[in-house]
Amino acid sequence: MSHDYDKIIKENIEEIILPLAEKLLDIHPEKLEEIGDDLQRTLERKPDFLKKVVHKDSKKDYILHIEFQVANDKEMKYRMHEYYALLHRKYKINVLQVVFYIGDKKCTMTTKLDLLNLSFSYNLYSLKDISYKKFINSDKPEEVILTILADFENEKSEKIIETIFNRIEATTKPNLEREKVVKQLEILSTLRKLQLQIVNQLQRMPFTYDIKNDIRYKQGRDEGLEKGLESKATLGVKNMLEAGLDYSTISKYLEVSIEFIKNVEKSIKK
Repeated sequence: MSHDYDKIIKENIEEIILPLAEKLLDIHPEKLEEIGDDLQRTLERKPDFLKKVVHKDSKKDYILHIEFQVANDKEMKYRMHEYYALLHRKYKINVLQVVFYIGDKKCTMTTKLDLLNLSFSYNLYSLKDISYKKFINSDKPEEVILTILADFENEKSEKIIETIFNRIEATTKPNLEREKVVKQLEILSTLRKLQLQIVNQLQRMPFTYDIKNDIRYKQGRDEGLEKGLESKATLGVKNMLEAGLDYSTISKYLEVSIEFIKNVEKSIKK
């Protein structure tokens, strides 16, 4: 599953990096230059984002290195130090390093190395600690969907999700771009266990998007890993409802959600 998150970051990196840098780091790059592939091949893992920030006064130039993390990594400070050492050795300029943690668990990564004759640190931000207002009003849909990872500030998730969809509708055309953004939103929502709410809201929106082809249908237990399992679960729910069993008992016995049971019940009454 982490591959899916990595893919989203790589697809959207150019669109989201500058807004993140400006809003969260107060960085306003005058110009960005690519870093040579020869160095990136030297590194054990290719950085998520690595560019030289160029100023009119070259003495102010530095390298901006950004990583996105879904899970806590005990080796993170060592990885970042390795990156820093290689970059500084080659370019002989400062390196600004930032890690954005997008996971759902509490961020436990440490940012400092204090060793004999060596002191090192990098910057770490958890999106769960950043207000959703930083992203929700963006004109870039790739940035808007980051709202799902941010701090909702006691707002109801249903309200936030509805606003996200409204912003997607306002910033995209009804084409493959919108479909891609919605799919990315659904995948990211799994990091906050909000996928079912995304799917429910999607069904109320005027989007031409087939949820049966998406990740929840392929991986979600509620609808089954295969159509055969879905049919079996549906039949089981129908039989147990007709037997007079309550939602909780059916859910526990068949390992399906209450929402799924209610949907089956509605289909029976039609």
